[in-house]
Amino acid sequence: MKLKSSVFYKLLLFILPLVVLPTAVVGYYSIQASVERVNRLVRQEQMVQVEAAAKKIDDVLHSCRIDLTTITGLPLIEDYNLARSFRLKAEAGFNRDNIVRLFQDFLARTPFYWQLRYVDAAGRELIKVRRGQKDPSLGQAEASLLAAARGPLSGGAYFSALQQNPELGGLVMHCARPTDSPWHQFTGLVIIDLDFSRITEMVRTIKVGQRGYAFLLNQEGRSIAHPHARPYELGPEAGPDSLRHLVADMVSGNTGWRTYRFQGEEKVAAFAPIPTLRWSVAATIPVKEFRQEADAIQDRVIQVMVIALILAVTGVSILSYNLLKPVRSLAAATERLAAGQSAEELPVTSRDELGELTRAFNRMNRNLERTQAELVRSEKLVSLGRLSAGVAHEIRNPLSAMQGAMVHLQRRRADDPLISEYGKIVCEEIERLNRFVTEFLYFARQAPPQPVPTDLNGLVKSVQALFRAEAEKREIRFHDLLDETLPLVLLDPHQMEQVLVNLLINAMDALPAEGGYITFSTTWQRPLPGVEGQVRLAVEDSGSGITPEQQASIFDPFFTTKDAGTGLGLTLSLGIVQGHGGELEVRSRPGHGTTVIIKLPYRPAAQPDREELVG
Repeated sequence: MKLKSSVFYKLLLFILPLVVLPTAVVGYYSIQASVERVNRLVRQEQMVQVEAAAKKIDDVLHSCRIDLTTITGLPLIEDYNLARSFRLKAEAGFNRDNIVRLFQDFLARTPFYWQLRYVDAAGRELIKVRRGQKDPSLGQAEASLLAAARGPLSGGAYFSALQQNPELGGLVMHCARPTDSPWHQFTGLVIIDLDFSRITEMVRTIKVGQRGYAFLLNQEGRSIAHPHARPYELGPEAGPDSLRHLVADMVSGNTGWRTYRFQGEEKVAAFAPIPTLRWSVAATIPVKEFRQEADAIQDRVIQVMVIALILAVTGVSILSYNLLKPVRSLAAATERLAAGQSAEELPVTSRDELGELTRAFNRMNRNLERTQAELVRSEKLVSLGRLSAGVAHEIRNPLSAMQGAMVHLQRRRADDPLISEYGKIVCEEIERLNRFVTEFLYFARQAPPQPVPTDLNGLVKSVQALFRAEAEKREIRFHDLLDETLPLVLLDPHQMEQVLVNLLINAMDALPAEGGYITFSTTWQRPLPGVEGQVRLAVEDSGSGITPEQQASIFDPFFTTKDAGTGLGLTLSLGIVQGHGGELEVRSRPGHGTTVIIKLPYRPAAQPDREELVG
């Protein structure tokens, strides 16, 4: 009988030799091994790694202290402060440039430094050099750092506690040393900001055994680098007496091994001190791992081989089932798609290549549904546009004739008050219908954008100026969160102005009678290799918001929730934004206001003077 060439048998024939043969060989030679020798080697490995890591960390901290002493000992900062005191701008600028170059040299030499700063006695940052950033903005140093660094210092430098820095995106430690004037007056601080993630990475590289890990304690015995806890979360009080004894040995600056219990498990830790800040680093491994080695070499080779065979067959069965199940689901879903039916989203049950394939299929399915919906909507809009053009043309001609006749009648019977009164009403209504027809025609014949380099922030402010008087009358406040670094953007300023006008009118109409606020914000994502840049413009109001039912129809033509409105504003805006290759997104919750986000692709363009640009 010929066996079926299935995935199961192929995996079985491939995996069985890989499992059984190495198990037999390793089991035979493991019997000859010495358990005590293994334990000794593991401990030696722990101590070697711990001492090497402690030496590296201590070198970093010691170098930081020496660098601070070197910088503050040079006459550059003193000369810079004297020039500033006597308002010698040229000399102060010369000294400042020398200090910047000095700071850059230290950054280039030491990868653990994130930035170097010099702040005056009031805490104002006068000089800042940051890794990877040419001209970082100056700010204000923390008052606590300023006060602590002026006090009595150990070794002439102050090292702060760890702090989360949003600009760095991680933990930072401030190392500061004060500077004095020739008259022994405090003039400021030289601050080195250490990137603590690099020190943490040094600790994480210590690996002993299967479940071993390393951690770092400060001089108070609290963990500042631990794979299972946040900085300062664990301390001497977090465990039994054996753990407190370990912490006490580490804080006292000793080197050695100690057995302790943590979270109900017995462990062995090798530790070494970091003298500069009286820190200590330790590598720990469960005692159970030592015994696992002894238990493994006591098992008989035959038992191990039998177990390996059973596990191999079971594992291959489970593996083949798990491999083939998502493949069958993908095949069935693909058949449904090929037949024109809607395929449900498949569950992702793994993070391997099959999981990636399932996620890709789900994305493809969603894209197909979205593309199909957009095609249907586009066909409707095209048909509606053709109909709108014809209807608008047929309405505009009679309106022009009626308006001309009414004007003629008003002139011929100017003394008739009844004709004057009703004629004015008719002319106003004709004008209103004309505006509606004009908007109708624009919807039917949207012109392609004519992009030119445009100052988007200036365009926002010019639209605000159009509605400033009306906003003040209705007690509506405009808030601007505009990115001043935003470059010129290639877009059609007239079409984008129409979009902003529509969004601003909707936002003002959504506010209550007592007024509110409308926030305009611009941001941009710089282009990266392989990633296109993006410009974002958001208009947020504090109005009543939009219900989920209304959000499903807000881009449909002629849909409106206002008593006076055509329902074409958002539809026109969506068409203009999409014509620019962008996206228009509306986020709203009833009672919490509405935010409209415009996402435009950023394409580099010539950057003329902003005064020369209109709108």
